[in-house]
Amino acid sequence: MNREDSTARQQVEETQNEGLSLTRHMAETAARAATDMFARDVVIIDLREILSYTDYFVVASAETDRQTRRIVEEILDKMREEGYKPRTRRVDEGSVWISLDFLDVVVHIFTDEARDYYRLESLWRAAPQEHWEE
Repeated sequence: MNREDSTARQQVEETQNEGLSLTRHMAETAARAATDMFARDVVIIDLREILSYTDYFVVASAETDRQTRRIVEEILDKMREEGYKPRTRRVDEGSVWISLDFLDVVVHIFTDEARDYYRLESLWRAAPQEHWEE
């Protein structure tokens, strides 16, 4: 391998690492915002080795649908402060499950009952999962 090839390969690796660092920062920003608004059992699911359309899921829950909406608003505020805007926002009937799609990070906020019903973490149990705590 010549010097130019080595330099080009190093630049590609640095760009890839920056991208991974950015998506991890996005997931952590969402997890921190959820925790700051008293979300329960915040989990970051690393899907990079499993899915091609997203890198992380952030999953959290709250006691009531009103709390889920408040958590979502806090996440949106903090993500916007960092320059991240959601591509889509999906609200389930009665706000028992709200998802925010930031492309590389998808945030899911459930009521406790809905989270228990859908069991998203179980669906992706093969993926590394981190319980977020600060």
